[in-house]
Amino acid sequence: MGRNIFLLCACFFFFTACGTPPPAPEEELTQQQQTIGDLTIAFEGVAVPRINTSQQFVITLTDETGQPRDGADVYIDMTMPAMPMGINRPIAEPEGEGRYVAYSAYTMEGDWEMIVVVRLGDDEYRAVFPVVAVE
Repeated sequence: MGRNIFLLCACFFFFTACGTPPPAPEEELTQQQQTIGDLTIAFEGVAVPRINTSQQFVITLTDETGQPRDGADVYIDMTMPAMPMGINRPIAEPEGEGRYVAYSAYTMEGDWEMIVVVRLGDDEYRAVFPVVAVE
């Protein structure tokens, strides 16, 4: 009896170890940028984002001379043009050196528009970045 339990446990641990998936490779990032007036807005995120998975978005702001722009209010208006959904507007927190970070998730696969809204003083800038989310 003891030998059978031992063999059963050994088989269980063997098959459990064999069935463990390998660690996921680091996800590839992509960066897009647009210049609007005197401000360049760069948007960085996962190249092929998965739905219902927390995503980090990095927005970098620079002026016409390439210097970082701090002191802005930044948020992302995540929209899906083909399927209007509820409001999803993650606010980006400043990290210094013109860098702002926000987190959210895509809730459906398909074509998304990430509308980065930047308020600097009395000026408002909007840049639209296309993203395709997969299941």
